[in-house]
Amino acid sequence: MKTDEMGALPLANYTINDVAKQAGVSKATVSRYLNGHFERMSETTKARLKTVIADMHYVPNHNASALKSKRTHQIGVVVGDLANGYAPYLVKGIAAITQPLGVQILVAEGKTVAQERDVLLNLLSQNVDGIILQPRSPHAFDYQFLQDANVPVMLVDRLIAPLVFACVTSNDRQATNILAQAVLEKGYQQVLVIANPLAEASVRQERFDAWQNVGQKMNVPVTLLEVDDDEVDDLQTWLTRVHDQKAVIFAANGNLLLATLKWLQHHHITIPETVGLCGYDDWHFGGLAAPALTVVNQDLHQIGETVAKQLMTLIAGDDITICRTEIPADIHMRQSV
Repeated sequence: MKTDEMGALPLANYTINDVAKQAGVSKATVSRYLNGHFERMSETTKARLKTVIADMHYVPNHNASALKSKRTHQIGVVVGDLANGYAPYLVKGIAAITQPLGVQILVAEGKTVAQERDVLLNLLSQNVDGIILQPRSPHAFDYQFLQDANVPVMLVDRLIAPLVFACVTSNDRQATNILAQAVLEKGYQQVLVIANPLAEASVRQERFDAWQNVGQKMNVPVTLLEVDDDEVDDLQTWLTRVHDQKAVIFAANGNLLLATLKWLQHHHITIPETVGLCGYDDWHFGGLAAPALTVVNQDLHQIGETVAKQLMTLIAGDDITICRTEIPADIHMRQSV
């Protein structure tokens, strides 16, 4: 094989045999590493292969390997809204697992059940090795075609009923319960929960239920305002009704939290003097707001890593338990309540 003037192999000519020789391991060991099969591989071997592959800038020929293994080394990640701050942090966590394995991520958006189905069918036509899905529908029958395709699937953030795929979420109910308890102990007499339609996502219902349960225990009324497209103008009616009481607003996701903050500022309504404000997710802007916002902060990177690890296990042909894995969230109590 020809070498360049420095004696190194041209990048395009590196083969799996070259990597194996440089690392002092067998070709089969390199293949197992590239395909994420670490079951009988020492940490020392893994570290050596990672270093050798990086130093050689070795790029696997996925087209050739796909013909042999029937794998494309690509996975699909389908989220409900790419403009939502949830998506990039989730994908970054997923990439932390897939990138070292040479697995590419195809990211797509499914804003409606119909659009989501089209996107999923397109991914199936590209023979992706697996799919991570933030489901638009709460109904398992809408995803029967994924079961029929016999492709590894993991759900993230939202459940479907019945649960036919394993799912990774935050501990939504528990974390919101802790937040609600801490906020209402400050003496609030009225609560408004602003959320997108509850019926479309299980976690929205869980977050609202947590506020309701804590409110009932502490004898504090909890009102629900369901909105579309993050339009929060209707909260004016509630503010007028509770103007003589100590009131707090909970926004059920980061987009709604930002929209509510902007609306209150635009109408010169002071926080927390006139009304308290808290929410779920702030994607690092909450600590910069004035006042700083009280939030439930999901560990999106850990959620992404966990769902990716479970998907890679399925792709490798191993079974996992179909259940919900909950990643603990943090509570940031700040000056907005």
